[in-house]
Amino acid sequence: MGDIRKVIVRDGHKGPAKLGINSEFLDWLLDPVQNGGGAIVDFGCYGANLMTWLMGGKLPNSVTAVTQQLQPQNNPNVDDESVIILTYDKAQAIVQGSWNWPMGRKDMEIYGLTGAVYADNRHTVRTRLAKGYDGYDETISKMPERAAPFDDPFAYFKALINKQITPKAHDLSSLENNMAVMTILDAARESARTGKTVYFGEK
Repeated sequence: MGDIRKVIVRDGHKGPAKLGINSEFLDWLLDPVQNGGGAIVDFGCYGANLMTWLMGGKLPNSVTAVTQQLQPQNNPNVDDESVIILTYDKAQAIVQGSWNWPMGRKDMEIYGLTGAVYADNRHTVRTRLAKGYDGYDETISKMPERAAPFDDPFAYFKALINKQITPKAHDLSSLENNMAVMTILDAARESARTGKTVYFGEK
């Protein structure tokens, strides 16, 4: 599908207060100091993680974010709606982290020069190759579960501790990737707070 031009990542659910999770986790999620924010941190991290991986570890040129609080009765101290825009030299990402989706979702769209890939969920991937103005040829793939220990986060963590696996730099679960994610999220929170774009390097 050619070089990546735009990525859209959508993550979230109806909100932690509506899910009946235990009070310890809920209190942590709704604490702006402990969690660092609301939906912007809880679900903005996934898009930042995936985009960092797709960009080979490169930080974006700029980060622009907007947050809202649409459920003040449930989330009085943190945001519950967020949009983060990341710009790169030749690509852009839109990360939508929300506690206001009517149903849980983790999906993404990747647009290249000649086609697009839609990851509708963890198992279904649609690939479209452009044809004419608005036509396309579509292929639907059903993805199997990943082999152990990559099929379970706790099994992965155990294998990592036991040095059975060593992630490459900027892999999705690598320290390098996740430090970049925190840099992006810090910039996103600052952008949302000030209403200004945060630039990395020269503007």
